[in-house]
Amino acid sequence: MHECDREEDVLDALAARRWPERAEDDLRAHVTACAVCADLAEVAKAALDDRQQLWSDARVPPSGVVWWRAQLRAREDAARAAGRPVAFVQGVAASVSLWLIVALFRALPDGYVAEWRTSLMSSLPGLTFTMADVARIAEAVPVVLVVLIVAWLVLAPVAIYFAAADE
Repeated sequence: MHECDREEDVLDALAARRWPERAEDDLRAHVTACAVCADLAEVAKAALDDRQQLWSDARVPPSGVVWWRAQLRAREDAARAAGRPVAFVQGVAASVSLWLIVALFRALPDGYVAEWRTSLMSSLPGLTFTMADVARIAEAVPVVLVVLIVAWLVLAPVAIYFAAADE
């Protein structure tokens, strides 16, 4: 890669918008003779022309719109920051609720489920269930109950968020 001592002069002339019409005669003669400076002038002129074109095509919104968007963004950020502790507390409450339900089911006496089945069978005399059907129902009820509670704990904050959201 070759370098030339006059590269800075060429760049200065381009940056000052003096190239090539208002540039010094000796600089123009040098660029004509020096391949490095000729390439530099061509590439830098193209880049500066593109920059100028982009600046002229840019659509800058009015200051009132910029201020309004900044205020809206600040409000959204503040609302998001205020919602973080609420979401954290909801997560902790969901976790505690789940563990409380698990602890309550584990605290049930051994014969309680059998008593519950007997009570259910005596209250439904017209229906005929086999003991296997009742056992399946009794085993499925706690799982369904836990699934419903977990779904409620997950969906309730989402529903509250959408109900409380402005737009």
